[in-house]
Amino acid sequence: MHRLLVLAMLLLLGCGRGPTAPVVGAAASLRTVMPALVAAFGQDVVVTYGASGTLRQQVEAGAPIDAVIFAAEEPVAALMQAGLADPSTRRRVATNDLVLIVPADSKRVITWQTLVSLPVTEKLAIGEPGAVPAGSYARAALQALGTWDALQDRIVFAGDVGAVLTYARRGEAAVAAVYATDVIGIADVRVVDAADWEGAPRPEIVGVAITDSARARAFLEFVASPEGARILQGAGFGPA
Repeated sequence: MHRLLVLAMLLLLGCGRGPTAPVVGAAASLRTVMPALVAAFGQDVVVTYGASGTLRQQVEAGAPIDAVIFAAEEPVAALMQAGLADPSTRRRVATNDLVLIVPADSKRVITWQTLVSLPVTEKLAIGEPGAVPAGSYARAALQALGTWDALQDRIVFAGDVGAVLTYARRGEAAVAAVYATDVIGIADVRVVDAADWEGAPRPEIVGVAITDSARARAFLEFVASPEGARILQGAGFGPA
């Protein structure tokens, strides 16, 4: 399966990639801000989006990715430990907030602490913890509250944060856990609570270079620079 993904990526990138344009694998949650970062960088960069865990697997399988910017530290650390990324280039570039959302017309009052009282017929949508950092953060938040095991029969898993958001927008889940940046400008959902108590996981955005591409490394440095931070914070991300 991973080989098929790599082959598809090679074919797609080969169609539109200039001879020196680096490829950056970016977490799906960065889709709204990456175009602005690339434009401000001022040089050609190809961005491919996906769940951080899936992109990590693609790098491990040999996909032509020069740098990654993930929504968590763990997949970056895994690549460094495997000798597939340069630890000297690791940069923590931003943070985010994990929030609960409901359809905009929902009258429910739901908090992280009261999720355990959801009826068994209603669902909580989160990302697949093994591949989607937002799902891993949601699991960690519920484990910290001691409610993860009790909610197992009410959780529906999705392959990326966009799919989690769709569950809520369509009313297919009573509540969903996404990043605060995912719902900026979206009118058909509303935020009802944030994982901001002491001991709650704090989402972070971390990048690292995979190859020795000078432009990919320069792009990472730009994203971590004051100008990159200004763009990220303008899109709703928190300071690194």
